[in-house]
Amino acid sequence: MIIHPESCSVLFKLKHPELVRKVLPKGSKDINIDGHNIAVRFTLDAMKVLRNMGIKAPLPIRYNYSWPRPAHFKDVFEHQIITAEMLTLHHRMFVLNEMGCAKSASALWAADYLMLNGFVGKCLIVAPLSTLDLVWANEIFSVLMHRTCAVLHGSREKRMELLARDFPFYIINHDGLKIIQPELRRRKDINLIIVDESSVYRNSGTERYKVLEESIQPWHRLWLMTGAPCPNAPTDAWAQARLVSPTRVPKYFGQFRRQTMYQVTQYKWAARPEAYQTVFDAMQPAVRFKKSECLSLPPVTVTNRQSKITAEQAAAFHAMKKEAAAEVAAGIPIMAANAADKINKIRQILCGVVKDTETGNYVEIPHHPRIETLMECIEQAAAKVLVIVPFKGIIHAIDREVRKTWKCAVVNGDVSRVARTAIFNQFKNDPDLKVLLCHPKVMAHGITATEADMIVFYAPIYSNDEAQQVTERINRPGQTRNMTIVRIGASSVEWAIYNMVEGKRVGQESILELYKKELQGIG
Repeated sequence: MIIHPESCSVLFKLKHPELVRKVLPKGSKDINIDGHNIAVRFTLDAMKVLRNMGIKAPLPIRYNYSWPRPAHFKDVFEHQIITAEMLTLHHRMFVLNEMGCAKSASALWAADYLMLNGFVGKCLIVAPLSTLDLVWANEIFSVLMHRTCAVLHGSREKRMELLARDFPFYIINHDGLKIIQPELRRRKDINLIIVDESSVYRNSGTERYKVLEESIQPWHRLWLMTGAPCPNAPTDAWAQARLVSPTRVPKYFGQFRRQTMYQVTQYKWAARPEAYQTVFDAMQPAVRFKKSECLSLPPVTVTNRQSKITAEQAAAFHAMKKEAAAEVAAGIPIMAANAADKINKIRQILCGVVKDTETGNYVEIPHHPRIETLMECIEQAAAKVLVIVPFKGIIHAIDREVRKTWKCAVVNGDVSRVARTAIFNQFKNDPDLKVLLCHPKVMAHGITATEADMIVFYAPIYSNDEAQQVTERINRPGQTRNMTIVRIGASSVEWAIYNMVEGKRVGQESILELYKKELQGIG
């Protein structure tokens, strides 16, 4: 095979070159045959035909695209080129590259190439709210300087007004899609949909899923992107596969669950040994690169810090457990939902704050040993620190203590999208801003924080997906320091949750069993 980009042709030597002419459109001028030599016009459509015949034909984007990028992007990585090639090749597919592999840039380059060659008119990007500006709008500005975009956020009127304007890229959050769905179904000029963090669509019973499913039209290219397609179980693949390649999975979820899992108890299922292969076959076509295969990053160390509890915390903890034991003695059944509430209250006590169920206000309990443990961790960090705090009620108390020593900022659900963007930019650019206190849902997607070399989990969180995503905020291209993940715990309850998340086993039954175990021996 010889590629001639200057003449826009590819020369092949084949045993039966006439077969190629038969599968190309009748009267096509994309082919010239001389004996066993065949010259094919170097177009995406022609290369697709050859690939469908089993001929390993090159794809034009690698050779005929300028790969625009800012000056600090010295090179385009090979895995990014291959990812972009695959995206131009397939109408609908998965991008399963691990977090930190810069798959957003690959998707934008592929979209830009398809726009330049008339295959795509406009593109809609559906992504987590926290990534609309910081990831996607910034990335378009960074790698596609000749393109513009509109972030569809705010009131319904504002979103619809922006959608009506002429932009090559529109960016909207997952839950905002339902607002523009009727218009999207009519707009044939928007014929590419990129769904970032597509694992949020792993449950086909949610309104969010149904809105996306009903939005997708036959003329839409669809790229589902996630580094963790099955964060909880192999069955997470079923709903996502139904969007991309429905013929690869059974029509009903129950059938797929029986293919990938076996039932242990009434509520507990475990993965079959062949589940990985089944999921791999279902989520096709796909491209998947592991970060270790394509990037050389400093090591990540996970360490645990045992904290103590105050006498006030111990008293509150013991009183709550005695109350729960009395309920059991009185014959009140332990239900999964009730157990989850009790465990959450235990977690709040251990953090140093309890929510008053009547007023909704948070009441602080002395918790200085845990704060001291956190301060020790921050002191040991070589660079900046992200502190992941699962409860809103305690985050401001931590902020009050930390800022006595270091400049600190808070990002949680109470902070607006615009304010979050400003805080993240400040964390990146202000050398004095040492600590960022964050709720895990705010930090779980898309943010790059390579200025930090340490993440501290102030307490465990339930979601394995969020825990992985949070960790990847610092473990990304651009990181130059050894990284440390610190997990703080003060009770067997917290260490059990850490272990369950690590083993991807958090669910109603596991929480119920944990609660029952805590009640043993309490009088």
